[in-house]
Amino acid sequence: METRNLGNTGIQISAISLGGVAFTWLGKKSSQQLIDFCVESGINYFDVYAGTHEKIRNSLKKYRDNIIISTRGTPKTIDQYLQFFEIDYFDIFLLSMVDSNQQLKQAIEDAEKLEKFRKQGKFKILGIATHNPCLYLDILQCGAFQVMMLPLNCVDEIQQEIFQKAKDKGIGIIAMKPMAGGNIREYESAIKYVLDKDVSTALIGMAKITEVRQNLRVLQNLEITEKDISVYKKIRKKLGKVFCRYCGHCIFPEPCPNEIPVRTIMMLETLAFQANLRRTVSEKVLKSIEKCSRCGMCETRCPYKLPIRKLLPEKVKMYLKMTR
Repeated sequence: METRNLGNTGIQISAISLGGVAFTWLGKKSSQQLIDFCVESGINYFDVYAGTHEKIRNSLKKYRDNIIISTRGTPKTIDQYLQFFEIDYFDIFLLSMVDSNQQLKQAIEDAEKLEKFRKQGKFKILGIATHNPCLYLDILQCGAFQVMMLPLNCVDEIQQEIFQKAKDKGIGIIAMKPMAGGNIREYESAIKYVLDKDVSTALIGMAKITEVRQNLRVLQNLEITEKDISVYKKIRKKLGKVFCRYCGHCIFPEPCPNEIPVRTIMMLETLAFQANLRRTVSEKVLKSIEKCSRCGMCETRCPYKLPIRKLLPEKVKMYLKMTR
């Protein structure tokens, strides 16, 4: 397994790592088997969610000395999450869903509060997760974080300046959503694209051992070919004007005036894949789009100028078709 530097943290991290979202839908036995296989295959980084702790904590404890564990939380939740997983510390503690200037300001304040927990040994490295490219430079320049988690896939180009600035600052970049939340099926080209950038790891929400195997095979040859370039052009043409990056601006700072969970509905296709095509979203949520008054507030907030009002019913229709 190829490993890379996680910025200047001194940590060597596997080029491919496991995102914890799949554990939400997997059973306890399947979750443990997945972790066993990943560790045996050389994957050493696991990003986990507190709500899945009962399924995976024994596995994480089993390999604790040989793996890197991160989770997302706040100064108020770190002690509780350590208890959930029954471990003494997190390698990386992430402040997540930081997608506006106001949220970044709060994250910097939280970073100061978390410093006492770091000194107590409850985590080693402080990181931040954002979906908003407008914040990348501000995060890199603020000096509060050693790791930045951001979405990276071939749908959007990220300026080389970002990667260079992170390298200069010694900040490790964890690339989440390499498959665009399940929207990209050409996994080989997708992984090549991400690992061709100056990132520490591609964080992939793999739910099956077969998926782990196929993704690991890509590491044998990461050279981008003309075929791959053609795939990138095809994907950008298909998704560029309709792909939701899940930044949450559509419902921030105030929710939809008609109480439509816009962000959730825009994520329906991803949620379907994560749940192995099982229906997990309630009828109430799906039918909420009928209350849309077409005020357009969500669209004016969207940094990607997506036609959200048009996309909402299309997303519901696709979800119902996928999860029959």
